[in-house]
Amino acid sequence: MFTPNGIIALTTDFQADSFYIAEMKASAFKVAPQARLVDVTHSISPQSIAQASWVLLRGVEAFPLGTVHVVVVDPGVGTARRIVAAMIHGQVIIGPDNGLFDVIASRFRVEAVFEINNQVYYGDKWSSTFHGRDIMVPAAAHLVRGVPLDSLGEQVSRPLVATERSAAVLARVEENEIHGRFVYADSFGNSVTNIFARDIPEDWNPQAIRIEGAGQVVFGISSTYGEREPGELVALFGSSGQLELSVVQGDAAQKYGIQAEMPVKITHEST
Repeated sequence: MFTPNGIIALTTDFQADSFYIAEMKASAFKVAPQARLVDVTHSISPQSIAQASWVLLRGVEAFPLGTVHVVVVDPGVGTARRIVAAMIHGQVIIGPDNGLFDVIASRFRVEAVFEINNQVYYGDKWSSTFHGRDIMVPAAAHLVRGVPLDSLGEQVSRPLVATERSAAVLARVEENEIHGRFVYADSFGNSVTNIFARDIPEDWNPQAIRIEGAGQVVFGISSTYGEREPGELVALFGSSGQLELSVVQGDAAQKYGIQAEMPVKITHEST
């Protein structure tokens, strides 16, 4: 059972100065004037489903139980792709079923999924190009005002994310190597990977670890940026618990041309 806390968290690729954001908020307030709208980010790279999926993971980990997330990164808007509401980690995520859920469903158990096809809970006008305003946000607002999750549409019985897709999301851990990839760069240019702290075997010495990525090599995993000099490349686990390559007081993504999907390899030099 889902009990809303009144928060609707918005993530889009509209960019911060877009009037589309205000239109979505207005759509929410028409249904649930009491809703508390929070902007997670509107700076997802245009049509970058992969980046949005990793940002969504951080959002779900950060927000309290009962939050409704609306994620509008939807290159296929208006096509046959489904819009779903998935209950995961005690929160509901509303978005297009276009790969957006790959990361979150690989990290947390999916409690229930419903396709949003009950038009009673759509907005008062429908457009084939703005389902965020006309379907997703109104559905979220109805949840906030107490409409049961299963009223939004039909329950989806198949897995939200196929096993092979889930496996592709996670890093591959071998005996003395870990193979991963860069997944996004944050606003500081820190290049974040899909390698989590829990992926590192407990008996590995952090200072005997070699990280290769984007043509660069870093020896040792640091605890803070301040352990290296300004301008140096450093590897550390950031606030998300994911390994990142960063330039101290600089922009690693820009300096080294790091892009999402570039491979990263970690090796451990046994003593």
